[in-house]
Amino acid sequence: MRDLAADDQTVLLDELVAGLLDPDGDLDELGAIGTHLTGTLRTELVPRLEAHLETAVAARNRYARSVLAGLLAETAGRSSLPVLLRAWSRDLGDDQDGLTTMITVLAQDDPAAARRTLLPWTESPDADLRRAALWLLGFVPGPADVAVLARAAHDPDERIRSVVAGTLGSHGTDPAAVDLMVALLADPAEQVRISALSALGYRRQPRTLPDICRLVNDDSPRVRAWVAIALRRFPATEIGDEPVADVLARLERDAEPHVRDQATAARQGAARRGR
Repeated sequence: MRDLAADDQTVLLDELVAGLLDPDGDLDELGAIGTHLTGTLRTELVPRLEAHLETAVAARNRYARSVLAGLLAETAGRSSLPVLLRAWSRDLGDDQDGLTTMITVLAQDDPAAARRTLLPWTESPDADLRRAALWLLGFVPGPADVAVLARAAHDPDERIRSVVAGTLGSHGTDPAAVDLMVALLADPAEQVRISALSALGYRRQPRTLPDICRLVNDDSPRVRAWVAIALRRFPATEIGDEPVADVLARLERDAEPHVRDQATAARQGAARRGR
């Protein structure tokens, strides 16, 4: 292998990208180039790297996106957040665990700067960017966000409404946030109702129990299972109350095995906690 230290970084960066986009690229060679550039790439090459990352996303190359995003975060730090979030927003079919961690860490390192990017994006005509911004707001919440989330709760894109439910959970016991989560229990989209149930389960507000329990009759078995999952997160004393216990008993007789399993787990968990 050649002496990488003697090569021009522009050439190396372009070689790295070409190899990442080539199905027959030499992984050992690419790994060596990536390792060499990490922590040493000149900052004047950041715009070139950003353009390469955009090309990788347009080519729907998940591996290239991951490698180049890591290199960009290492080189540009917090200033790379907008570009990284734009790249993250595009669904390429992978779990994006590494990129997700990078983005949340960068946002939390400088919440004020992150919010300056995110708040305008919540009104973007690009649904992917709206979804990404509303999701990341949950990691850098501010008191004005509930009004933003209230508007987004009516977004025509159900993926965005689903994200809103989760982000509302970052606002603790704020009555307006809790009311919005409850309202999303009536959303026509199954996944939105599930996200709202999950958020309400984590918040464990006793006043929301009747609203959660009403979904015992939901047409979706997944939603009914999530009723049990949400109830399982409440204190044993709340689950032991007669109306809630009756709901769990009904779920334990559900036609769907998964629903019955979740209801049984909720009842047994409450019994253990109540000892």
